[in-house]
Amino acid sequence: MCPVGGELRKNDVRNTNWMARVQANYTKNVGRDGKHNVSGSAGLELNSQRYDGFNITRRGYHRDRGKLFSSIPQTYTGYYNQFMASANALGVITENLMNSVAWYAMAGYDYDNRYMVNLHIRGEASNLFGSRANDRMMAIWALSGRWNMKQDILRSVDWVDDMALRGSFGYQGNMLSNQTPNMIIRQEADYTGKYGEFRSKVAHYPNPDLRWEKTHSTNLAIESSLLNHRLQVGFEYYYKKTTDAFMDKPISDVNGFSSYVVNSGTVVNKGYNFNITAIPVRTKNIYWSISGSLSKIMNEMKTNPGTEVYDLNSFLNGTAVVKGYPVNTFWSYRFIGLNPENGGPLFDDWSDRKDQLENMDKLSAYTSVLAPSGQRDPNVTGSLNNTFTYKSWKLNIGLYYSLGGKIRQFRVFKNFMGGYSSELNMNRALLQAWSKPGDENITNIPAVMGIQSPGYGDYAHHWSSAYNWRGAKLADNSWDMFDYSDLRVVSADYLKVSSLSLTYEVPLVWLKSYNIKRLAVTLGATNLYTFCDKKLKGQTPTQSGFSEVQLSDTPTYTLGLTVNF
Repeated sequence: MCPVGGELRKNDVRNTNWMARVQANYTKNVGRDGKHNVSGSAGLELNSQRYDGFNITRRGYHRDRGKLFSSIPQTYTGYYNQFMASANALGVITENLMNSVAWYAMAGYDYDNRYMVNLHIRGEASNLFGSRANDRMMAIWALSGRWNMKQDILRSVDWVDDMALRGSFGYQGNMLSNQTPNMIIRQEADYTGKYGEFRSKVAHYPNPDLRWEKTHSTNLAIESSLLNHRLQVGFEYYYKKTTDAFMDKPISDVNGFSSYVVNSGTVVNKGYNFNITAIPVRTKNIYWSISGSLSKIMNEMKTNPGTEVYDLNSFLNGTAVVKGYPVNTFWSYRFIGLNPENGGPLFDDWSDRKDQLENMDKLSAYTSVLAPSGQRDPNVTGSLNNTFTYKSWKLNIGLYYSLGGKIRQFRVFKNFMGGYSSELNMNRALLQAWSKPGDENITNIPAVMGIQSPGYGDYAHHWSSAYNWRGAKLADNSWDMFDYSDLRVVSADYLKVSSLSLTYEVPLVWLKSYNIKRLAVTLGATNLYTFCDKKLKGQTPTQSGFSEVQLSDTPTYTLGLTVNF
């Protein structure tokens, strides 16, 4: 609520972009029969992108009194500091500039539409890249080829309509836009501080030795159309190896910052894609088409990060990358059961091997105590679509599936240490909480404890959080450990009825007298149902347990009318 007047927000944005390109092309048919085709091109490209922005939010605005502003009394101390003296209230100017120069060339050869080879190469320099001269104009290139098997060796095979084998090998580069070879100082307008002078801050620290992140890519694929185009099948395999990957390296705080981006990682991504389309029935009045796809993704970190790069939360939420494990692998506490005396959660946290943990670095400690629980992202995804047409009626059913992912169930004991509020919802799993000895045989939900409950102190503070512990901190309390334990990890596999639609096309003979070319009515629905692990209990598998509780996916229904004149 504003003490005086209202609020005015103003946001001005101006984008100025220009590009200049000069290119030369060459094409020629070689040979007496004209079956040899040679082509090529080369060019130079200049590009500039400039962004200028200004935004301001002011309170005390009176639109009905000549669009004037009132002065907000400083007696409203908190309000004044937030809405009158903040950066947004004083105005924020944003300027970005990206200039680049690039050269490129392409050469291609084609023989009788059977064999095709192409080579693409490009070099680029930008003010975003490092200052090392040998990296600023690093060339990236790709070599690709295609063999038209139908035209070459399968001409006499009638049931093969088309078949081709293609492949490519390339070398790409990537550079972070927030890294700079020079130190960038941000001059601030606050005239405050001990010496009564304007302040300045380091916006970006220099990183002149940062090199391109380089990726080698290999692709192989085969495409075919068979049986008078009633069956189409495609398969593709890819392999990508990224070297000099960007990683954060912790450094001493005496440098003014705690981490530095370096080229030190190696990541391998590989997988395959398979797709098929079939038309089992194709008559005058009936048409049935089935199409499906499957994608398999596999990745692995080939190098270990620094021993102190990632903290505990990075392992629990899956942002830590560890050698030998897929990217997005998350880790969990090893749950071993409930205490039969008071219902408290028990874990294999190496409490009996503290001497081994005391001198371990963070990486070694977390990978020893925690257990890998799987990937947050699926490694197999795909879809299945069916289309049925009978005269003027058309029915389409779309299914989507996801396999290989894991998900953490929503937390049970969030904010437990601070006490529950009657104004907040609580997880219904608490209805099955341990309440008396013997319950540990029929439930795995810990007891709800208060400060006066027996054994409360044993669970409220983990031994590794003690001030005199010299090793890595493993947890704050046992209830957090329960929420992030392997017990709370379930499969994220699912099959979703993602779309369903029924369309009726009004026959053209009924529309001619009205000068209407098409009239169709469509009833559609999305998110109709999801088949997934029963342990999720209403939590959809696309809702990550690393986030707050969200509403489940709800079905949507639409009714559409299409008219073309």
